[in-house]
Amino acid sequence: MIYLLCGILGSAVLGAICIPLVRKEETLESSIIEETEWDLLQRKKEIVLGNIQDLDFEYKCGKLSEEDYQKIRSEMSTEAAQVFREIESIESAADLDALIRREILARKSKTKTSGQMTACASCGVPNPAINKFCAECGAKLKH
Repeated sequence: MIYLLCGILGSAVLGAICIPLVRKEETLESSIIEETEWDLLQRKKEIVLGNIQDLDFEYKCGKLSEEDYQKIRSEMSTEAAQVFREIESIESAADLDALIRREILARKSKTKTSGQMTACASCGVPNPAINKFCAECGAKLKH
């Protein structure tokens, strides 16, 4: 009898602990924390553009043939264009959230572009001051 009572009590405690983990709240705080489709597309855009940049660097280093480079580059460019179209369709909607996001992005990009540039000692290409290595030749930058 005592084992049955302990089992029921243990199940109740376990249920009380697990219910909040599987229940979805519809409060304002939970909707703010949730990632939107726009956020996911922004992250995907950053990943695709980073992959294209890495591909260009590897091609310049001689790790890829011209044929492979052109094929992969066209596939990545197509994917990037699709992501850009999806982002544009979301942002072109006349809702207040999209307008706020556009304004925040414009201000963030303005502060990023106003940063200082450092010229590479090897090839002379300007690089953002936060870079440790040249984006063109890969040489270590002196700050």
